[in-house]
Amino acid sequence: MQVLKVALPLPLEPMSYLSPHGVEHMALGCRVVVPWRGELRVGVVVGLEESQRKTFALREAVTYLDEECWLRAEEMAFLYAAAKDSFCTVGSLLGDLIPFLEPPLEHRIRLVPNTVPSILPKGLEALGEGWQEARGFDPKLLDYLREAGVLEEEVAEHRSLKQVLVALQPLDDQLSTKGKAALETLLELKSCESMAELARAAGVGAGVVKGLVDKGYAGFVEWQAEVKPVLGQTIERLELDPIPTRLDGGRLLERIRVLAAIAHKERLLLLFPEVSLLRRFQGYFPQATLLHGEMSPQERRKVWKELISQKSPPDLVLATYQGLLLPLAPERIVAIEEASEAYKLSAGSRAFIPRLAALRARMLGVGMTCVSEVSSVEVVDFASQSIPLVASGLAPSVSPLRGESSRTLPTAKPRLHLLDMRREQGWPLCGAAVALLQQVAEKGRQAIVLSSRRGYSALLRCKNCDWKAMCPNCALPLRYHKGGRAGLLQCHQCGHEEKAPLVCPNCHSDVFDPKGPGVEWLLESLASRVPELPRYRYTAQAKDDLSKLLSGKTGVLVGTTAILRGPVLPELALVLLPYADGFVLESDFRASERYHRLLWSLTDLHPHRRPLLVLQTFEPGHPAHKSLESVDLEGFVKFELALRRSLGYPPATRMVKLEVSHAKEPVARDAAEKLAEILRLKAQPKELLGPAPAPVAKVRNQFVFHLLLKAKEERLNELMAVLPPVRGARLRIDPDPQSFVGLLED
Repeated sequence: MQVLKVALPLPLEPMSYLSPHGVEHMALGCRVVVPWRGELRVGVVVGLEESQRKTFALREAVTYLDEECWLRAEEMAFLYAAAKDSFCTVGSLLGDLIPFLEPPLEHRIRLVPNTVPSILPKGLEALGEGWQEARGFDPKLLDYLREAGVLEEEVAEHRSLKQVLVALQPLDDQLSTKGKAALETLLELKSCESMAELARAAGVGAGVVKGLVDKGYAGFVEWQAEVKPVLGQTIERLELDPIPTRLDGGRLLERIRVLAAIAHKERLLLLFPEVSLLRRFQGYFPQATLLHGEMSPQERRKVWKELISQKSPPDLVLATYQGLLLPLAPERIVAIEEASEAYKLSAGSRAFIPRLAALRARMLGVGMTCVSEVSSVEVVDFASQSIPLVASGLAPSVSPLRGESSRTLPTAKPRLHLLDMRREQGWPLCGAAVALLQQVAEKGRQAIVLSSRRGYSALLRCKNCDWKAMCPNCALPLRYHKGGRAGLLQCHQCGHEEKAPLVCPNCHSDVFDPKGPGVEWLLESLASRVPELPRYRYTAQAKDDLSKLLSGKTGVLVGTTAILRGPVLPELALVLLPYADGFVLESDFRASERYHRLLWSLTDLHPHRRPLLVLQTFEPGHPAHKSLESVDLEGFVKFELALRRSLGYPPATRMVKLEVSHAKEPVARDAAEKLAEILRLKAQPKELLGPAPAPVAKVRNQFVFHLLLKAKEERLNELMAVLPPVRGARLRIDPDPQSFVGLLED
């Protein structure tokens, strides 16, 4: 007898269940409803196994939700391999890649016929009378009946259908004057959400509208969302032969032209780090199937089911990371901007999606291409050596992917102007920067001023005694937000807020010195120094109305990197970073690479022209600046690659970050030390770093310590295989870490 191996979207390995009562077939790959800790959960049957002698201890699954398989054998094999590669459970990765797996359920229950009702515990007597909605009954008592085998259940996916009021018949003379007015209003509006809404719109009583419904002139029907057609933009395909595994350089439109040529030859799965970038591509591929997080769970389940039922696979799919497990047969997987931090899952499995995409491509036996304005260090290393992706740290592999080649499209020299703040006067805007902004206003053009943080300043400091406002929950200064009499101090990580003091709590001085300009400070400075230039704010938390800017009127947009995900300004002429060094001063070996990638992306903010990029910096000789000045996309990357090889950092090795945390610092430190002692018994020199306090040692009342494992693929797997459980503290495994600070957008 075989039993089901069911993966639930929980941090668990697949669990064993008996088939649903009365069902003989084994629906491998289907969604199944199973009892779990007093409630019903939806999982996927990812395997079958021969039953052990103690089958009586196993629970029965309740029912299958679908006749079709949600996951084919290929997807299930990939799920197991990807979980192993990410050092996480199958359930964690399943929950990450299909967060919409579990729909709301319609659940009816009753006592099995011919069962004596007297066995029912108090509170469940109604079950003896027939079918009842499960909602409202004690889940623990229901589980008791379920285990006793006397509970009969019916479960189905709940389809929440929105209904609207529409006209069903035309106007006629049999209606009263008010009835005609109400029906005329409904015909003009086309639909209303309720009878009360129609009554208000027509200026009649609710009884008049009810009369229309009773007589059949109006009625409720299922609401169909209006699908706005995507207007396709015609572009000329740019053919490259052979199809490259790495494509960078050029403008965004040129890279899209190359993808259009590849899509004409092969079925593609295009993966995007963010929905905003996917939207920019969507206009050029209106026929593509979409799957992303801005769609409702119901819409994403609908797309999944349509793909399951289609006899022929779609030619093109645009998706975020949730597309990795789609039941597809692509001929090539394309990762757009493969170095983006947005590809890194921040919780759960913490997997890095481009690495899993390479694994998926290898297991399907198809090609993979990375398309970016600036390729990552890992991809350049892979392409330069013509080696399997495993050695570059992108994916486990035993053979190279087919069609290996690299192509860099011709790139025009960026318009770059460096302002050396060791010589310039003025802060946060120096005189030269103000002069450039005044030119923007005079010529009726537009500018962007980019800050690394929102609020007024990074911290509030007393000039007399150096007191700083610190967060009580995090080892971070409180950000100063100016407003009101004194202002507000806020932690952008834990949300702690308090009023800014009028005088220093330490020395009672009233002389404060804000440090690190934020969006509010820059807006204030622009208002005083370039008052003729209209100002607009754009951050993830606050977005001004940009309709005037989008219509071409002059102005300056001040914000954080959220601007990169925003709309394109039609008259953009200038991009200014008042404190460019603030984007690179992080405790992270990838910080310089991220800064380099940011600068190149800023030069491509406008599709048809390159704006002047102005950097106020204390380090004009930074390698990233030289890369832009010499138009050498690979120069900086090769410099970084040589530095990392000398230190044994990725891509020379693969890295795993072990994060140990606890509310008490001694407990977290001791747990980290004990973990390190065990790992040192197996680790070779330089394979283990730490433990050490995290760059931000306390976040949300948790003290954090880091250990780093870095080794070749096989050695790293050996070390992780002996990783002991951590007792008394929390251990989080972060494979292929993309950041060591791990903070929310500031």
